[in-house]
This record gives sequence, C-alpha cells and structure tokens, in this order.
Amino acid sequence: MKRKAWSASHARVQQMADKRERILDAARDRFLAEGFSAASMDRIAEEAGASKMTLYRHFKSKEALFLAAINRDCAQIYAVEEHDPAITREAAAQSLSDFGQTFVMAITEPGVLGLFRMLMGEMARFPELGRLFYDAAPARSIAVIERILSGLLPAAEADMRARAFMHLLMGDTYQRLALGKIDFAQSATDFPAQISLAVELILSGIGKVTPEERP
Repeated sequence: MKRKAWSASHARVQQMADKRERILDAARDRFLAEGFSAASMDRIAEEAGASKMTLYRHFKSKEALFLAAINRDCAQIYAVEEHDPAITREAAAQSLSDFGQTFVMAITEPGVLGLFRMLMGEMARFPELGRLFYDAAPARSIAVIERILSGLLPAAEADMRARAFMHLLMGDTYQRLALGKIDFAQSATDFPAQISLAVELILSGIGKVTPEERP
C-alpha cells in the first residue's frame, strides 16, 4: 500500500522545515567561524539541536550542506521558469534590470558574501567544492539570463551574452566589496549605475525583432 504524502501544511512537514533551517543557521555560523575543513558536522548538528542522523537525512555531505547554506538566500535568482523570454529589446532591458537588482541583493547579503569569501580561501584544499559551487550557483544564474535573451538571440549568442552579463553585474563593485575596499553602504550606492550599464552593454546591437526574425 502506497504511503500517503503529507500536505505542505501538515505539522510534521513544518517541523522538518524548521529543523532544516536551524541546521542551515548552525552550518553558516560554523563555516564562517571555522572554515569548511574545520567545521564539524557533529558540532553543527549539536548547535542545531538535531541528531547527526537527522542532519544527514537533510544533507548527504558537508559539501551539500555548504552549498545549501550559501544558496539559501539566493533561491529567488534561480527561478528560471519565472522569467519569460523577452521579445523586444525594451522587455529584455526591464527583465535584465529586475534580475540584476535581485541578483546583486542576493550575492551581497552579508552571510552569502562571508561564505563566498570562505570558499575562496578553501579552494586550494577542496577544488571539488568550487566546481560544485559553480554548477549550483553561477551556472543557474546564467541559465536565467539566457532564458530572458533567448527570444531575441540564437542560442549560442544568448549563452555568451548571459555569461558576460552576470559578470558585468558584479563588476568592480563586487570585487571591491569582497576584498574589503568598500563597505555595504558604498556598494549599495554604486551598484545601481553598474546594473544599468551592464544592461546597456549586453543589449548593444540588439534592436526590435519581428516574429519572423526570432530565433
């Protein structure tokens, strides 16, 4: 007999969701305080008020836990299907601008930035962690941008421009913030102009497209 699935409102489902959040909170704190290699899964479970078995039920490895911790505040930028392909340059500009603002807010959230800095410091010892992070985060952001551009450009060009746009959004402002050259307040002042310029540059050469000309 097939076991009946609980509804999203079931108390047990909510308890599991709350437990997952506590694990992620504890993991973020340990990773930031100790780094990836030193952070103990036993200590994370203890701080979350969970058993080690429960921790591994939610996250199969420390790598998976780290990726979940760094991506928790970025989930809104990976919703590919929520972004329709733009069919005019104007629509693309608006969609890219909206995405850019959401993207920048996510990657500059203090906890996310702290975990990214920690990741860079661990790369020499854990190169696989960097590869997993790329697939779990930047590659998914690029997929969203590519979808927005897919109504205006051939697939190969949409992909190329999507990759460029993501890095234009981050630009020198993100680098200065990540390296401690500027603070969060200054980055918030600088990012709007950077986002606008990124949109302008990435849509350079794209005019209005008729239905017959769409890819």
